Amino acid sequence: MRILLPLLACAIAAPAAAHDAHAGDAEAPYPALEVLNAFREGCGSIGNQAAASASLDAAGWQRIDAFMPVQLAMFVTFARETGGEAVEAQGGTMSEMEVFEKTIAGERVFIILSEVKVSDIRVTGCRLFDLGETRQVSPETVAQWLDREPAKVIDQEQINVADWEPGISEGHDSFQLFFVPPGSPVKEAFKFDGVAFKSDTVGVEK
Repeated sequence: MRILLPLLACAIAAPAAAHDAHAGDAEAPYPALEVLNAFREGCGSIGNQAAASASLDAAGWQRIDAFMPVQLAMFVTFARETGGEAVEAQGGTMSEMEVFEKTIAGERVFIILSEVKVSDIRVTGCRLFDLGETRQVSPETVAQWLDREPAKVIDQEQINVADWEPGISEGHDSFQLFFVPPGSPVKEAFKFDGVAFKSDTVGVEK
């Protein structure tokens, strides 16, 4: 079923958006646990997009659409067009993407929900972005948070990725941690720099 996940690959890429300035707190550690816990509260249960959307509403995340940052609006348009074409080519459908925002421990972060259905298979994705963040969330921090080691780690100067399978909750397919440092050439391909989390569920759509 994981072969369907690339259909949502665009959802792990987002254009750079203006990040809240960290003037005066450049040495302060990133509030990783606060952001991770907020992500789990909102996207710990993603049996489908409707359930995830309701969880985010209940957790106090604010929906944004007409007033979303220009960069996010451009990404959503790109993802709808590119992802929609890929899914349609396989005879499937792609949902309308939902965008949320919340300020957590001083960090303005965004969540994007998306869902793909091909035949009787559903793939639901929840992605969090702290765009432009210069401080890395280490795989070791997430390993302690999940109480288990990642299945795979890519630790390179230009990008860091850690992958847990299954994901953060029972029934999740995967959880991934991304860090693209400022100035990385990988930003051109991923279309963002900063910190990102990704959770996916894969299931049978009856």
